[in-house]
Amino acid sequence: MAYVRLMEYEWSDNPHEVDYYLPDGWDVTVYHIAGYRKPVLTPRQISKAIASPTRSPTISELAKGKKKVCILFDDMTRGTPASKIIPAVLAELKAGGIKDNQIEFICALGAHQAWDRSVLVRKVGEDIMEKYPVYNHTTFMNCTPLGKTSFGTKVEVNTEVMSCDLKVAISNIVPHPSYGFGGGGKIVMPGISSYESIYDHHGVTHKATRSPRTPDAKGVFDGNTSPIDAMEFARMAKIDFSINCMLNEKANVVAIYAGDIGAAHKLAVAAAKEHYRVPDVRDNDIAIANAYCKADEATIATAAAFIAVKRAGGTAVTIANSHLGQIAHYLSGNWGLSTGGRLLGAGISVPSWVNHNVFYSEFPEARNWDRWADKDLPKTIQPSNWAEVVSKLIEWHGFKAKVAVFPDGTNQYTPQPEYQE
Repeated sequence: MAYVRLMEYEWSDNPHEVDYYLPDGWDVTVYHIAGYRKPVLTPRQISKAIASPTRSPTISELAKGKKKVCILFDDMTRGTPASKIIPAVLAELKAGGIKDNQIEFICALGAHQAWDRSVLVRKVGEDIMEKYPVYNHTTFMNCTPLGKTSFGTKVEVNTEVMSCDLKVAISNIVPHPSYGFGGGGKIVMPGISSYESIYDHHGVTHKATRSPRTPDAKGVFDGNTSPIDAMEFARMAKIDFSINCMLNEKANVVAIYAGDIGAAHKLAVAAAKEHYRVPDVRDNDIAIANAYCKADEATIATAAAFIAVKRAGGTAVTIANSHLGQIAHYLSGNWGLSTGGRLLGAGISVPSWVNHNVFYSEFPEARNWDRWADKDLPKTIQPSNWAEVVSKLIEWHGFKAKVAVFPDGTNQYTPQPEYQE
């Protein structure tokens, strides 16, 4: 048997490479992102990048005379290794005269579940958890109304954040199925916005431009009103300094775009379009998409597998090895057999050319059946043993098959806006 070596979920107890065995006779091609060999930044290079901002004073300059500082960071559905960025931010703050008791950290989780200490510490590190207060954003309370965006979207932002006179945001720049790319204004919308604002933004203002429930391997960024609106949220919340991290396939930081939230994000997106690019292949009997950085939002990887399957029919496999399971989402998730968030849909539709939809995880959850459209349940399986996956693939395709493997289907960019049959 041959094998492919893929990373397990970044925030697991021991993230490491796992060997996934495949039959020798299969023609297997691994499709890396274009920038997968880009050198990893050293701590010194991270500090230098943060101290050389785009269209903004440095953090140390912004910090002078400030009384209360919040550092925002994204949650466990994002690969940003915040603990590797925070030391450089703290050094800048201290150079600007900020004391430890003036600093707090807030997890910008949007409409996702709150996280406990055992999880947050993986993001920020033990030293930060011990020395500084680290809080979850709460979408259902303590949000301050700031008016409306030019799109007419209601803006309500975390009150604690708004009480700070210096706001620094740490996030990453990666492909996103409905915004095109994350980072930038998303740290505020949905990161630290109220439930009503998030619903208004997703479910009312931009309902017509959101990606369909059938996921695609990339969303459209250029001309997409969602990230434009989100950036207006960020401006209204007065985010002072933004740090966008570009990652490789192992969630190491390979570039940083820091400074003014709009200007830095514009540069980051331009670079990300090339860095995360993978070939647009659609001729495979089997497509295997690993979910690494966003293994708890693994259906993003499913999209990459769907597109790579040949239109004459084949199998899509998602590897979703997150010990945390799939994210609990207050806006679009199920909260019972017959209840869910205000934007709960009918489930993900499996494209007509995908004969078999395999959602594999060693940490099975029966509630994940809710993620698929009822009509596609007969061609969906959710095994928890890789041997069972391979057995089924051999049953369906024999010992001769063309196979595409994507090391992290959640963080790759395929330049197409939608499925094409």
